[in-house]
Amino acid sequence: MKRIYLFAILILCGMAVMAQYTPAKVSKSVTLRDVLETPAVDNQCPFLNSGNPVVNTKAAMDASVGTSGVYDMQSNNSPMEHVVCWPDGTVATAWIKSEVAGYADRGSGYNYFDGTTWGAAPAARIENVKTGWPNLCMWNGNGELIVAHNSTSNLVRSTRTTKGTGAWTQSNGPTGPIGSAGTAVSLLWPRAITNGTNHQNIHIICLTMPTGNGGVVYKGLDGALIYYRSLDGGTTWDKQAVQIADLDSLHYNGFGGDDYSWIEPHGDTIAFMQGTVYNGTFLMKSFDNGNTWVKQDVLPNYYGKKTATQIIPGFYGCDGTMAGAMDKNGVFHVAIGRMYNYQDASGSYWRPGTDGVVYWNSTQPHLDTAMMANLDSLDAHNHLIGYCASNAAGDSIVGFPYYKGAICNYPSVTIDKWNNIYFLWRGLTVGNPDPTPYNYSHLWGRAWFNGHSKMSPMVDFNSDFLYIFQEFAYPSVCKTIKGNTKLLTVCQTSAQPGSNVAAGTTYPPVPVHEVTFAYREILTSAFIPTDVPTTPAASKNFVGQNYPNPVKGTTSFLVNVEKPANVVVEVCNIMGQKVMSMDKGAVNSGSQKFTIDCNGLTSGIYFYTVKINGESHTHKMIVE
Repeated sequence: MKRIYLFAILILCGMAVMAQYTPAKVSKSVTLRDVLETPAVDNQCPFLNSGNPVVNTKAAMDASVGTSGVYDMQSNNSPMEHVVCWPDGTVATAWIKSEVAGYADRGSGYNYFDGTTWGAAPAARIENVKTGWPNLCMWNGNGELIVAHNSTSNLVRSTRTTKGTGAWTQSNGPTGPIGSAGTAVSLLWPRAITNGTNHQNIHIICLTMPTGNGGVVYKGLDGALIYYRSLDGGTTWDKQAVQIADLDSLHYNGFGGDDYSWIEPHGDTIAFMQGTVYNGTFLMKSFDNGNTWVKQDVLPNYYGKKTATQIIPGFYGCDGTMAGAMDKNGVFHVAIGRMYNYQDASGSYWRPGTDGVVYWNSTQPHLDTAMMANLDSLDAHNHLIGYCASNAAGDSIVGFPYYKGAICNYPSVTIDKWNNIYFLWRGLTVGNPDPTPYNYSHLWGRAWFNGHSKMSPMVDFNSDFLYIFQEFAYPSVCKTIKGNTKLLTVCQTSAQPGSNVAAGTTYPPVPVHEVTFAYREILTSAFIPTDVPTTPAASKNFVGQNYPNPVKGTTSFLVNVEKPANVVVEVCNIMGQKVMSMDKGAVNSGSQKFTIDCNGLTSGIYFYTVKINGESHTHKMIVE
């Protein structure tokens, strides 16, 4: 109903609205402030000073792959892997789906893209029992695997031998360990990946059910993080309920739901992350397919064994949302949401208005709480990926709903074959609040191109007019970059900001509302500004964008020369290496059509620069 109402307003306003509306453009000089400067206003947006430019992008409306009528919380913290791309370009996605109050029908929604079209939105879950937290994986060659929980001692596996077609086969397992009462412990919140020649190896981390969810303490941990492995597609499990060294009750009181996330495997190298404020943030790496593990701190654990009445001054850590990827050199690149917490004798507290998505890689010293406390310092040291940015219109934050984390979080990370790193996250965005009133969250992104000293500008992928009344949350990006030019993403979206399920009755309520799941392909070139001119303002020389773009074969563009000049055209790859040069010599004034033959170039992103008597005009082009 809300969506109908909002769009009715748009229709009534007609062209007047179109004439007055300008997509929010974020100023290059961003003015933000740190929450630590105003500790009394926990529910206001923090701002800091940053010199990083921010750009906007327009995009077509996303493809809707399915709905969830009432269940609108895809994760407690870090989202699962929800989208898979096969080498033939087909794509599949899965999400938590429920259409009835009470969630009795909750399970895995699923849809498949055959290379041309998506299937019809599913009317029901794929399982015959209530489940949640589906993990979608390639499996046994050309098949598919979904691992979910159903709050019992068995995880639920759904498989089929051919992707996109045929009936799902449902089975139980792996099974929870035997607890002190002599019965199997219930399992929750799994994370699953597959590897091996045919994706026959299954790796799962999950949590024993905490006491707050009706579970029991297991091996001294109120929520133990345990590991399972199958080397034969799930027929047998040679690693069962393994408690990895250093993740025991000597170091921690317990772990929380979804405070962990797998990193895409590379051969026999597998790794996962865990992160919370009090448990710290760390990377667990195995170079022998899960037989042995090495722990590396991202942000050390200071309070993993804290007591309930311990006085803990305010400090910064991870908000429980994180993601990572390993590059071609074996370096792990990590993104974490940032959170401020403190504890007094009455309890623990956190500040939902905390801002910032933080970067770290495995070649660097671990982060520390002093560095985490200052966004300007993080930015100056290239540790700040994303933040809530002001816009040119001077809009401010009206309010933000509860998402079990900070105002910028749920990061995703993926890396292309050239070692360029792409970050996506959900970020609270100024302008256009809804009647609740809450500001909407958008899908934001940024890249760190190989060989460059700094990250590219932040990009708002929902700055278009089409998205002004749309919320985007729980983004998940495919670890495979399609054709090395397209990032595949799935987001939960609706006209209502926030999650009714996450807010519950404890936090300011969010109305029950239907959500849809939107699929989008984002060109890697969208992370690069569309034009980088170095032309003096008074010049009337002009260089147009090439067409077609992307290009196969040849492409052309117009050049307007104000007065006769010597013209040179240079083409460079994304590393800045010159791959082509054309000296056009003396060119008469007026418009000229230039053509570039790209047949000899490999697929990827390139820049063509036209030099006109010392002036340079640069545009990007994509070669397929």
